[in-house]
Amino acid sequence: MTGALNVYPQISFGVFADCQYCDCNTMGSRFYRNSKEKLDECIGQFNSDKNIEFVAGLGDLIDRDFESFNALKPILEESNYPVYHVTGNHDLAVDKDKLDKVPQALGLGKTYYSFEKEGWHFVFLDGNEITLNSANPEIVSKAEKMLSELKNNEQPNAKDWNGGMGSEQISWLQKQLKQAAAKNLNVVVFCHYPLLPQEAHTLWNQKQVVEILKKYNNVKLWLNGHNHAGNYVKQHGIHFLTMRAMVETENQNAFARITLNNDKIEIRGYGQEPDRTLNIEKVE
Repeated sequence: MTGALNVYPQISFGVFADCQYCDCNTMGSRFYRNSKEKLDECIGQFNSDKNIEFVAGLGDLIDRDFESFNALKPILEESNYPVYHVTGNHDLAVDKDKLDKVPQALGLGKTYYSFEKEGWHFVFLDGNEITLNSANPEIVSKAEKMLSELKNNEQPNAKDWNGGMGSEQISWLQKQLKQAAAKNLNVVVFCHYPLLPQEAHTLWNQKQVVEILKKYNNVKLWLNGHNHAGNYVKQHGIHFLTMRAMVETENQNAFARITLNNDKIEIRGYGQEPDRTLNIEKVE
């Protein structure tokens, strides 16, 4: 698709990934209890920034214990800006009788949704629409089938800690991208799972989603968590950025402020998250 994009004022938002708080003992480099204080520091930093429009949580707000949502709720409610979440696999690693309450705990009416601000279209996806962490036998059956096919094809993301998107959501995504292109809007996509580079943490049906994204040159940034080490690659004119995990290390935090311009994406990292300047390819 071609056509010059309009010129809009810049917009900034805050983002963090894999807080994974729970009142649990440290496991390896994951300091679960410390994440509560880290999230408080993160929200406090965003509140001190007068130019932020919203905050995005990239999944795994908690780890395994549903009551952890209640422990973090007062911190998130202190945010001066709306906080938008996507679901992570650890958000769903709760008791089966609590699974249907997870979206509400994250403030989600729908698990995938979108909105527009300042010439940008923001799309939030549910990478756990198909997951083994479900109380619905039909969803678990779909997850088992998808995972089995990946294992048979010796794919690196054939792991039970990943998830996938259903056909209805994928059709919805295509519609979102098409509508944004028709309105000359650039797109940022948020998901818990990475797409590229393909590795052990990527979305189960990442190949299908990448094929869709690369058809639209208005897609500029895919933001995700899940791989705690972080990652980055640029392909098809899209920046694929994996944020580092807040839960990692005893004292170092990890979050960022992202500023979108017409010609570049500026990332101001805090703690473990590095600063980056990502150029946006011009559409002729």
